[in-house]
This record gives sequence, C-alpha cells and structure tokens, in this order.
Amino acid sequence: MRDPLPITEQATLATRLADLHRAWHLQPEAARRACLQLIDEARSAREPRIQIQAADLYGKIMDHEGQAFAARNVLYEAIQQAQSLHEFGLEARIYEQIGRLHYTQGDYRTALQNWQQAIELAQTEPTTWMLAKVGLGQIYDALGDPASAILLHQAAASRIGEVDDPYLEAKIRINLGVNLQKCQRHSEARQELQRALDLCLGPYPDYAAESLFRLAEIALAENDLPLARQQLESALDLARQVHYQWGEANIYSTLAEVYARQEDWLTALDLIQVGQQIALTNNFNHILMRQHLAAARYAEALFNAPLALAELKDGFAYQQKIIEQAQPEQRAELEMKTGLRPSVSSQLIQLANHHDIEHGSEAEFRQLICTEACSILQLSRASWWLLGEDGLTPLQQHDSLNPDAPLPPALGLAELGAAYAELKANRLLIAHDALHHPEVWTLAERFLHPRQTLSMLALPVRSSHQHCILLLEHVGEQRNWIPDEIMHAGQIADIALRALNNHERRIFQREIRELNLRLLEANEALEQRVQQRTEELARTNAELQQAMAKLVQSEKLAALGSLVAGIAHELNTPLGAALTCATALHSESDLTRGLLESGNLKKTELNDFLLTAHSSSDIIERNIRRASGLVAQFKQVAVDTDSERRRQFGLAELAREVVMMLRPHIDAARVDVELQLPEDLLLDSYPGPLEQVLSNLLQNSLLHGFGEQGHGQIRLYLAQRDHQQCQLIFEDNGAGIASEHLKRVFDPFFTTRLGQGGSGLGLYIVYNLVTGQLGGELSVSSEVGVYTRFTLTLPLCAPNTQDSIALQAII
Repeated sequence: MRDPLPITEQATLATRLADLHRAWHLQPEAARRACLQLIDEARSAREPRIQIQAADLYGKIMDHEGQAFAARNVLYEAIQQAQSLHEFGLEARIYEQIGRLHYTQGDYRTALQNWQQAIELAQTEPTTWMLAKVGLGQIYDALGDPASAILLHQAAASRIGEVDDPYLEAKIRINLGVNLQKCQRHSEARQELQRALDLCLGPYPDYAAESLFRLAEIALAENDLPLARQQLESALDLARQVHYQWGEANIYSTLAEVYARQEDWLTALDLIQVGQQIALTNNFNHILMRQHLAAARYAEALFNAPLALAELKDGFAYQQKIIEQAQPEQRAELEMKTGLRPSVSSQLIQLANHHDIEHGSEAEFRQLICTEACSILQLSRASWWLLGEDGLTPLQQHDSLNPDAPLPPALGLAELGAAYAELKANRLLIAHDALHHPEVWTLAERFLHPRQTLSMLALPVRSSHQHCILLLEHVGEQRNWIPDEIMHAGQIADIALRALNNHERRIFQREIRELNLRLLEANEALEQRVQQRTEELARTNAELQQAMAKLVQSEKLAALGSLVAGIAHELNTPLGAALTCATALHSESDLTRGLLESGNLKKTELNDFLLTAHSSSDIIERNIRRASGLVAQFKQVAVDTDSERRRQFGLAELAREVVMMLRPHIDAARVDVELQLPEDLLLDSYPGPLEQVLSNLLQNSLLHGFGEQGHGQIRLYLAQRDHQQCQLIFEDNGAGIASEHLKRVFDPFFTTRLGQGGSGLGLYIVYNLVTGQLGGELSVSSEVGVYTRFTLTLPLCAPNTQDSIALQAII
C-alpha cells in the first residue's frame, strides 16, 4: 500500500467522480466501466471516501441495467470501508444499495434488514432515507400489498422538499404511481407519473421512458389503445437514447400487447420477438419467460401451431430455469421443515444444550464450538485464539477442508496491525473482503494468502479472566456476510462465552470449597466469642430500645401538646365573637323587657330589637359552628395522631389540617406556608403517621430552618404522580443543613440545637414512619443559606405487613 495521493491527484479523483455523477444517465455503460477503474485507483491510493462514493454510484448503474446483484462484492467491500471510517451517512448509502441488490434476487428478508439499517443511520441524510423507504415499499409491492407500499412511498415523498434532486423525486413518484395503479386509483397514478415525466424530460431520458411506459400501462388498462401506443413509442425513443435495455424489453412487450388488443397479431409477434432479443442479450430471464408465453398466444391467434408450441416450450423452459435458480434455497427450506436437514435454530439449540458446554474441559468445548460453527454457518474453517499483550495465540482449530491441518502460527502485533486495537476493544470484526479490509489487510501475507482466506469474522469471547477470539474463515470466493449470518455467529460466540464461564465457575467452586473448609475451622473458634458478644449486645440493645421508646413517646406527647395549643388559639376567636354577641343580645333583651313592662315599648323599638336579636343569633350560630368544626378536626387529628388505623383520605385536606393545628407557631415565626396539592389525590394509608411526619417536618423547619429570625417560606407540593405512587417535596428557604450533617440528620439523637429545643428524634421518627408503616422512601438535599428539601415517595396504597406494624409498635 502506498502513501495517500497528493492533494492535486485527490482532487482529480473527486472531479472524475463528480463528472460520472452528471453523465451516467446518458452514458451508463461507459460510466460503469469508469466507476470500476475509479474504485481500483481509489483503493490503491488509500482514498476510502472516493472508493465508497464510486461504489455507491456503481451500484446505482448496475441496478439501472438490471444487474444489481453483480455489484455485491464491490458494495460489501465498500460497507466495511464505511464502517471503519464511522461515517454514518456513507454507511447508510451503501446499506441502501446492498438492500437493493438483495431485493432484485427476491431475498426480501435481507433486503429489509439492510434498508431498515439504512433508515436508522440516515435520519439526517434525507436522500438515502427516502431511497430506503422506497425500497421497503417495493418489498410490500412484491409481496402483493400495494396499499402498504403506497404509504411508504408517500412517506418518502413527504421529505422530497428537503433536497434538490429531480431524479430522486421522479423515482419516488414512479413507484407511487405504479402502486396507485395496482390499487385501481388510476387518476392519482396518472397524476404522479405525469409529474415524474415533467421532471425527467430532457435531463433523465431513462426515467422519462419509465414514466411514459407506466402511463401507457394505465391507458392500456383503460383500453385507450391509441394513447397507449403513442406513449410507448415515445418511451421507446427515449430508452434507446441511453441504451436503457431493461426499459426497452418491457416497452416492446407492452407495445406488442397493444397491437394484440387490436388483433394485429403479426405486428404483435414481430414486436415481442424484438423484445425477446433484447432480454436474451441481457439475461432478463423473468421478462423472457413472459415474452415467450405472450408470443405463444400471438402465434396461436395466427394459427401458427408449430411456432406457438415452440414459444410455449421456451416460456416454460425459462420458468423452469428461474425455479431451478431458486431451488437451492427452496430445497434447503423444505428440508428444514421436513426434518431432513436441521435448521440453524435447532442446531444452535442443540449446541447450547450440549453436555460439553456445561461440563466439558477447555479442549472439549473449544473443539465443539469450532466444529459446530463450521456446520451451522457452512464455513471452511473455525479456530479459537487467546488474545494477549503480544498478539494472538491459536488454541484450537477445526478445518473442514483438511481435518489434520496443524494449528496456524501465532500472530504478533505487527501482523495484526489495526485489527489488534479492534479486538482488544472487544469489537466484532466483519471482513467481507479480508484482503482489502482496513483493519485486516495486514494479515494477508502471513495468514490470509497461505490459508486462501477471502472473508472472515472475528468474534470476541471475553470472560473475567480470559480474552479469547473465535475466528471464522471462508475460502474460495468472497463471502458477503448477511445480517442473519452475523447474528448466528454472535449467538455461537455467546454460547462459547457461556462454556468458558462455566469452566471458570467450576474452577472457582473448587477453590471456594477448599476455602470453606478452612473457614469452617476458623468459625468454630469464633463461635463462642461471638455468642458472648451477642448476648452482651442484646442486653444493651434492649435497654436502648426502652430508653428510645420513652423518648419517642415524649416526642409524640409534645406534638400532641402543640396540637392542643394550636386548637386553643384557633377556638379563641370564634368563641370570643360568640360571647360578645351573646352579651350584647342579653343587654338588649333586658332593655326591651323593661320598656315592655312599663308600657312604653314602641313598634319601631320592637322591630329594632328583633333585628338585633336575629343578627346576633346569626353571628353566634356561625361562630359556634366554626368552633364545632375546629373541635371535630382536632378530634380527627388527635385520633389519627394517637392511632394506627388505616383509612382512605385526601392528602391536600390532611396537609391543611396539620398546618391549621400549627398555625400559632407558623404565625409566630412569620413564615408563609404554601400548599400545592391536588384535591383529587387520595391515599389508602395511615393518616396518623403521615400527620406526624408533616408536623415534625414543619416544626423542624421552624426551629432549625428559621430559628428566632423567622421570615421565610415553606412549600409542600406534588412533584410526580402515577397509578402506584406519588412524590412530595417539602422544602424551605431557611438556613439549610451543612454538608457534614446531611448524612446524619435521620440518626436518632442527632441535633444541632441540643438544650435549645431540639431532641434529635424528630427527623428520626419521620424517617422510620415514611420507610416503615407508610412504605415509602425519604431523602434530603440542602444548600447552606439557600434551601432544605425533603423528598417523600409514598405509595398510594400503603403496605399492610407485619414488619410495618411491628416497626410502628416500636415508635
């Protein structure tokens, strides 16, 4: 390999490629030869981008000439170049071409896989994306589903405005028109084909011919024979200009059918024979089959029985030839279905369940993997290598061509070249054309040529202790690995890794058994000391639990005391107002009664008294009802706080009740509390523990977050919600928590205000209630001087487990 070309020579290659892009529609045969020469020159000059773009153009030309499959080796070499460059746009273009060559062979599964890969890689490459969409539409068309094909062609057409490419637009519209015609939507089909014709007349005679040909098919279907004949003759002139042989063969067939409809059988026979000659020259076997069968029908109409019989025989001969070409695949599929030949899936299952995969020695499972890989993938050779710091060392080999062949020589870093870095990085190496692969070509002299290897796969088999490579080789001719083959090779590598892991596991288990024996001996000596320590710890723990229980109970009583103080403060206002009104009413009653007894009571004074009495009684009633409601709420909160009973309740209502109970403390601290909770959020849980959680968090913020300074804001809002749980955020903008204290805030007895009102149990109780009886999660974050945020994740339906009940019993 020589050094890259100078800039001037590189520019020359790029200029030649641009010239070919402009001219190939008018001179496809000359462009095809020039493309092959340009590919060879770019390969020798180590200009992969030019090579890839030239291969892409070569694939288009060969597809245009009806010989797409003949471009397979060039395109598969280009895809490995594009993958090496990691340029997704170039890679997508080649995948699109590969999909097309498999489509022309009727291999729709492989075509589908390649076109889907092209679409995935070409999201920002609209041209390639549209071509791949058209390809998928053609698959649906070939499978007899033109309606689905229309949707895919329309999807491609929706992005045509992103590029200035009349040729591509014409291709999309022609395919769309063909499928619209098959769905009997002739008017829409004619409109699309006419638009394609308008785009192509002049610059693209091949597609102009194709558009006219398809328009003629519509005219023929509608029995408009003069129009069909006119369009076909125009299409034929255009096709001849650019030597568009596939188009000529089809046009002659359809033109012959026009004359046959007019019962001009002799002209029809002459035209079909001209078409036969073109199809024969280009090996268009499918077209030839149809032409011979049509010629037999025309000859029969002329009462030329010998010719009709001869044409019929030729038609059936080509039909048989087409069937025979597909027979190897059909026979293989039939043998798999009937059990005469095991399918790849069944072979993989048998390999995965083989005894040696679970229990075999290294030599046994390595040999099994290599042998079965050759059988499953129809390979010439498979070998198992160990990758080390100095290169690759062969460990096992199965050679289908020479079972007694010795192991190949070790491969050092010099021979491996760039392949070593790929294998070291645990990446799969896919070499369709190994001699020209960017990472593999350095193996040519010492490895590829002596072993006659043209294509290979190198699959990593890496355990925690060994980095191995499963090398699969194909000799004789280039093998273009299709997605299914690569997938099956990967499955074999996975089975190989399982075998390697099983082997290492057995070694570890043996070592563990030995260690366990020694540990058992040591454990016996430790048992007595552990038992003594356990008893001591149990006694200490029991004492600690009793002390904690007392402290927790005190904390709960203190919380209840705060509730009592809060309700007393809230009751003072309505009861005071009611008392004032009652006193005033009593005074007015005495005055009115005196006037009544003295006989001086006037009607207006009586009316004034009645109005005063009604107004006072109304005020008294409202305030008494308010006081009654406060008492009822206090009873519910008090019962919930001192109870563990479960019920369904609204979270927003519960939060308001807690805030109301603590309102005196909140107002005294001059803190605003903002609740942002939806009214429809219902919990099937324990309101008492949740009230205590919110109460403790509020008091914690008031005491530690704002202290004596006050002034601030506390927010409680819903952050997330689904059908199983909700996430609440309780945050304040107070003093915050120092980073060194964050990890300890939920520890019992941890407080920064010991002796100043802090017991160190508030957040400990909160944590245990949330994670225990409420069945949720609790976390805290803070920034000193900015905020403190508690995140509560609560299930909408709390668990009802013995663990939570027992935990609550402790608290």
